[in-house]
Amino acid sequence: MAEEHDDRWPGKTLGGTYRVLRLIGRGGMGAVYEVEPVAGGAHLAVKILAREWAKDEVVAGRFAREARAASDVASEHIVRVVGGGTEDGCPYLVMELLEGQDLGQRLRHRRHLELDESLQIVEGLLEGLVTAHAAGIIHRDLKPDNVLLVERGGEADFVKLVDFGMSKLERPAGATAPLALTRKGVVLGTPLYMSPEQARAATDVDGQSDVFSVGAILFECLTGRPPFTGETYEQILLRICMEDAPDVRRWAPEVPDALAAVVARALAREREDRFESADAMLAAVRALGRVGPGDAARARRRARTRMVVAAVIAMLAGAVVTLLAVALAGR
Repeated sequence: MAEEHDDRWPGKTLGGTYRVLRLIGRGGMGAVYEVEPVAGGAHLAVKILAREWAKDEVVAGRFAREARAASDVASEHIVRVVGGGTEDGCPYLVMELLEGQDLGQRLRHRRHLELDESLQIVEGLLEGLVTAHAAGIIHRDLKPDNVLLVERGGEADFVKLVDFGMSKLERPAGATAPLALTRKGVVLGTPLYMSPEQARAATDVDGQSDVFSVGAILFECLTGRPPFTGETYEQILLRICMEDAPDVRRWAPEVPDALAAVVARALAREREDRFESADAMLAAVRALGRVGPGDAARARRRARTRMVVAAVIAMLAGAVVTLLAVALAGR
């Protein structure tokens, strides 16, 4: 059904302003196309909500929320929204056209990233979040698929944060109507990167929830797996709420102690133990500097040394037990 809807847009004009050229990609609720302004100018991208979802009040509300959130934030690390409207009953959102790959694609292709590469990506992600949080916008659905990596000004892997459809906009002073698109007791977001408070469907989710999600993304960049896994959605949520995040060095022993400490603090279950803001985590990441090959090699040597020492201790312990057993048998 969605495919039939998607295939009819190329060649059409949206609002008399944008001519649809080609399909870029599909999602569960719509598709993204490349468009050109009828009056001329740079090509753009348009996200069109599928007709069957346009009638859903919550989904349509999420779509409108994405338009408002992204247009309210002026950051090079957040996708720029330039307009929107409705065509043939389907809402659409016009934004800058970005060429690149998302972090999810890269991780699926390479599994895990180098230390420097991981830090660079997370630094860009945090810079975007600092601006969003300052504008009173909490993303609430951070995941690798929403982190787009593009080339910008000669810099590879420039981060562009996309998809603010789940975002929570803080209530302006004097306003009484709720701005968060939630239903009481309903968990919103992607479970693998969700904070404990969001997993509990708490009503006071704030910027520290996004900090936790960044920690989960950094964990996966370094290890090739999220910090919490499970066979079901519910199992993952339970582990996030009840268990402490594992040490990143369990799967990536080359990670330096200082970086492991940053990951652990970002993934703290209790908010008082977590970075108090994206700004605070950004400062901690920047304080690490860039982790060069020499640092990683030293970390690997330390990890191997710890393993050797543990093996020697185990062997000595086994020898002591054997000697005691022989001595006792001799008695």
